[in-house]
Amino acid sequence: MSTSEQVESESSESKISISERLWKNCENEALYFWYLPLFLHVNSGSFDDKEFYQYIANYAHLLNNFLEVFKLAANQCEDDSDKAAFLRWSKNVKQELERHNSFVEQKLGFDPTKETIIHTATAKHEKFLLATASGDIQVHEIPIHQSKIPAYTLGAMMPSLRLYAFFSKAVREPGTPDGSSHPRSKWIKEYTYENFKMSFLHAEVLLDKLCNSLSQEEIQVVERLYRRAMRLKMDFFNSQQSALIIPVYTKLDPKEHLMLFADFDFTCTDLGSLGILKNIAIVTAQKADQLLQGQDRDIPSHITSTNLKNIWELLSQQSTFEYDKCIKKIMLGEKALSFNYHGLQSLHGALVELSSSEGRAVSRIFDSGVLKGISLEEIKQAGKHMILKNGCMNFFKKVNKLDASVNIMSCWSEELTRSALSGGLDTFEVDGNAFRYADGIFTGEVTRQAHQSVKAKRKYFQDMVQEKENEHGLNALTVFIGTSVGDLLCLLEADIGIVIGSNRHLIEVGKHFGVRFVPLLDGVVVKQKKHFYSGNPNVWMGGLSGILYTVSCWTEIHAFILGRDLEDDELIAQTQTPTSSSSGYSSTTPCSSTTMATAATNTTTAITTETTSLQVVSGGGGDDLTVKSVHKRYEGLVAARNKAITGKGAWYWAHLEPILIQNSDTGLPKAVKLRCSLCDAAFSASNPSRTASEHLKRGTCPNFTSR
Repeated sequence: MSTSEQVESESSESKISISERLWKNCENEALYFWYLPLFLHVNSGSFDDKEFYQYIANYAHLLNNFLEVFKLAANQCEDDSDKAAFLRWSKNVKQELERHNSFVEQKLGFDPTKETIIHTATAKHEKFLLATASGDIQVHEIPIHQSKIPAYTLGAMMPSLRLYAFFSKAVREPGTPDGSSHPRSKWIKEYTYENFKMSFLHAEVLLDKLCNSLSQEEIQVVERLYRRAMRLKMDFFNSQQSALIIPVYTKLDPKEHLMLFADFDFTCTDLGSLGILKNIAIVTAQKADQLLQGQDRDIPSHITSTNLKNIWELLSQQSTFEYDKCIKKIMLGEKALSFNYHGLQSLHGALVELSSSEGRAVSRIFDSGVLKGISLEEIKQAGKHMILKNGCMNFFKKVNKLDASVNIMSCWSEELTRSALSGGLDTFEVDGNAFRYADGIFTGEVTRQAHQSVKAKRKYFQDMVQEKENEHGLNALTVFIGTSVGDLLCLLEADIGIVIGSNRHLIEVGKHFGVRFVPLLDGVVVKQKKHFYSGNPNVWMGGLSGILYTVSCWTEIHAFILGRDLEDDELIAQTQTPTSSSSGYSSTTPCSSTTMATAATNTTTAITTETTSLQVVSGGGGDDLTVKSVHKRYEGLVAARNKAITGKGAWYWAHLEPILIQNSDTGLPKAVKLRCSLCDAAFSASNPSRTASEHLKRGTCPNFTSR
């Protein structure tokens, strides 16, 4: 970035207010909101009456908390106008609480004074807010002044004000059998966006004013409090987990195995791999040009960088011309009114020519020799610096810890892709072109070709699904994530086809054959409603529905498949959590202003904030998940082996045995390996068929004799 660009960027950043920046920094977390239980239950009408009442009771409980927090903050204000603002908000909350109780009693028929069950997420959020408003914050190397507490308090309050406005603006009235007479419908109509809009706007104005007097270190404290509050609020929205159809992974039937397929270029990346390889080739040619400068240039094996650029340009023009010609021809065919078997057959036929064109384009690249001479080291370095789409790497790292199969498809270079995805993703299948190297230099020979055409992708997809089902002895629930026309058949055949971004040609061709493109969130709401009223748990099984789901980013995919799985390591330490029942709730009586004040006075567990990092006390949830995943993987492999031994599976299971590897410190299972019964060698269990091929068939095992 040039100096002028950097100055312009910094100037643009400085124009953003503190409150706007705080919200912007939490936008990724906010995206998870759409897929949280509360939002899905309300939008689909799948809240049962008991859960709905628990939610509004917890909301009232938080209102009591807000009332006291605003009062505590007002007492810390040195400026009379700031104090008046906090007291005004406290008064408004009190009026809102009275209005809420009246509405609950008169319109919903609930008793607001009845003892309620308060979720632990609500209790943790309350403790956090009260501790902050009481000044119970220990910030290393930064003295805590009374005058700073109102800014800290408002920073901790803002996510609640923002998210309630966010929720009320986004929620839709669900279609329920009772129509508008249902309590949920009445509640949705009562709490409109306008009810919350002015509150958070006025609060943000004051927050910006209060932050003007803070040092940079103190503003960082506000940022961390804001983020912590955001996570706690999202925990509350995430608390109503019953009868949901997502996250997909946690809702798998014991007889199902999750298989994820993702095209690499433009699905995982912002730039295409071929463009990166092209740049490496041109730079390599330029270096050779410099070495040969002043020497005899008539060397048959050397292509000058200028000629190489011209060849690349011609190859690009020819491929683009053929591709556009195929797309135009496809679009001249009869348009389908809806997706059906006849339309599917027509689509297959229409994509034959495109598939052939793609195959020719790949062959021309390698036959022309334009990539010959590039080095393996430069390919790996380029891969390490590839920019993946936001949220992509985090998603794959999480999936890598689970019992799921992942296939990254259609890669121009296997080495480039593996380098781009480096970081412990060793269990992934990468369908990429394998280059032959001599002394680390690409010879121009491809030893294994990737499946890069439409037909080849589909064949690879089908073969991998069949192979995994045979290995695991389980039904595969398939998810295919893609972006191009070349992905269309795989997207349609998968149980769940997800399109990331909005490729114009893909959407045009798909719609021409009756394919519907539905925002993933809308699809989830429809499926959730169907599940609620029909009770059918298998809402995602079965491809060829003619519906593909669209998303804007990988965070949506993460929320849909894995759920809200956010890192909390930079956040403020939890206050001590209340004793909870096995259901995750703690029983209390209705919380009054007096008990709130007492709680504020007696809060003894400090929120510990550090300037550079914030500590958090975590449970063993991650370890529990790992142990369960290991056991699930082990049991699946054992089942596959038992099935094979009876003559209904792959041949190699007669020689490969799944074994559990234990953690020497805890004694808990930490991994699954495959042991060769012929020589006792142990291998990764990620790909049994490859292990069989490399260890048994290729003669590595000294005791194996092929029949």
